Amino acid sequence: MYLSATTATTAQSIASAFWSFDSNALELYNSGLDATLSGSPIYTTSFAGYGAAISFTRSSTQYVYITPKVLPFNSRSFTIEAWIYPVSLSSSNDYGIFGQCQATSSNLCLYFIARNNKLLCGFYNNDIQGGTIITMSTWHHVACIYDLTTMTQQVWLDGSLDGSHSASAYNGLWGNTAIGATFQLGSASTFNGYIDNVRFEARAKNSTEILNDATLHVYYSFDGGSLTDNGPNGINATAYGSLSTTTGRVNQALQFSSGPYISYSYTPFYFLGISGSSFTIALWAKPTGSYAQQTILLVEQPSGWCVHYLVMTSTGHLVANCWIGSNIATNGPIISLNTWTHIAYTYSTTNGIRLYINGNLNSTTGSFTFSGSGVPMRFVLGGDSGRTVCSPAYGGVFTGALDEFYLYRRELTAAQVLALANP
Repeated sequence: MYLSATTATTAQSIASAFWSFDSNALELYNSGLDATLSGSPIYTTSFAGYGAAISFTRSSTQYVYITPKVLPFNSRSFTIEAWIYPVSLSSSNDYGIFGQCQATSSNLCLYFIARNNKLLCGFYNNDIQGGTIITMSTWHHVACIYDLTTMTQQVWLDGSLDGSHSASAYNGLWGNTAIGATFQLGSASTFNGYIDNVRFEARAKNSTEILNDATLHVYYSFDGGSLTDNGPNGINATAYGSLSTTTGRVNQALQFSSGPYISYSYTPFYFLGISGSSFTIALWAKPTGSYAQQTILLVEQPSGWCVHYLVMTSTGHLVANCWIGSNIATNGPIISLNTWTHIAYTYSTTNGIRLYINGNLNSTTGSFTFSGSGVPMRFVLGGDSGRTVCSPAYGGVFTGALDEFYLYRRELTAAQVLALANP
């Protein structure tokens, strides 16, 4: 199916567009860009744990198409981003993620696809393919970027540049604009799996922006007592008990006393359940009162797997824990009372846990592969919600203030940790 010039109107200027697929195909920023379902795709759990993603079955030729307006891609810079969860892709087929095709002629058909199990972004006879095999049955952040100023075409996988080359601009003025399908072969090349949070920007995003979009999972500034996610994914937290606002290390912070904590009614962190998956936790902490066994951060699967990732002993020592079938830990220093301390816990299979204090590497476990639960996780911040028995079998209510919480799905470098510790 192609949209004709008489049935679709190309918008002259659209700064950005966003399809969240939270149980509908509405576009959230503009009028005239809502998507229509073709082939009856269904909805499934989002990568973020709340809302939904859209599920496409290739054998049923399922996709969505955008009407009545056509997004303007011609002779300009743009960025297309999405989260994808591919299922059983064959090397003999193209699997469409996003596309717009006026005609199957040079620079008149835009397609962002998986081909030979690698990403490919092209304008027809003007393509760039990534070099990394896409892992099946896991979530990936993907991006296709064209920069008109540098005349560069790029594909990005999980925040890393996967392919780049010099390319002339896309020239199509109208055509079948679709998510979950492309039309470079004439008929629909549809996706097989889930797609979520599709974004369009009428500019070429830079490498820092793409890396953050792909790997900054949540960021809470806590300014004004807010638990709104200031990162790209909108994963807002919930207070259990009464929290108050206090002077922070940066602007304002949250004060914890008498047992309140922050958590979620769902499990938004799929990567914390995947064995060996890299991550970074960073925050400012200011314990008050007196030293006691207390939990800064617990990671848990409700009624199951749980570890006090950051916990203080009765003498005030900070301990960073993880799990390999038994507890594994690295011991940190005594955390001063009534003083802001920046804490960063990074993990990768190569380096294990690295515990940074005020931007400096303090201790490490060395290499290991942590044993995940195999299901999405959540965390408890500022306590352990009564699950003190979780590994290493001590912890409890945190008393003090917390500020500037970050969770990344990558291991930050020492320089990146140092930057967070020096806002």
